[in-house]
Parts: sequence; C-alpha cells; structure tokens
Amino acid sequence: MNKVIYMSFLAISAIVLGGFLGGLVDGAAGLSFLSYAKTFAFNPGTVDLGIFSFTFGVSLSINISQILLIIIAIVVYYNTAPKLFTPKK
Repeated sequence: MNKVIYMSFLAISAIVLGGFLGGLVDGAAGLSFLSYAKTFAFNPGTVDLGIFSFTFGVSLSINISQILLIIIAIVVYYNTAPKLFTPKK
C-alpha cells in the first residue's frame, strides 16, 4: 500500500510541476517546445431539462514537460522504492 501512495505522490508531483514548468517556459526561445500541449476531449453533449442543464464530458490536456517529468518519476520510483520499502525480517 505504501508503494502505491509513493508512486501516486511522484506522479501527481510530476504532473503539477510539469504544468508549472510548461507555463513558465512558454515564451522562452530555446525551451518553448516544453510548453507544447495537446488536448484530448470527449464531449458527448448537454441534456437540458428546462430547470436543470447537465453537460457530460471529459477533457485531458498534457504538455511535453509533464510527459518528461512523469518518465523521470517512474525512473525515480523504480530506483528508490526497493530501498525505501524493504521487508523487515
């Protein structure tokens, strides 16, 4: 269970820091490729019931820096998890 929490922490940290980094280098000359983002969306529509209106959909936007930091987080996890979570004898 601790390994799952540790990997989740690393992945969420990578996503947040990657989004911050992508926004930070957006105007930089040599690093602007890190802010390139692609959005994937599934938006089937809206149900209007007169009083209530429901919109259903899912949207995911990910940039290059987030992908790179997720890969780094996976490498860090596989290199540090065996040392952190050794079974006690």
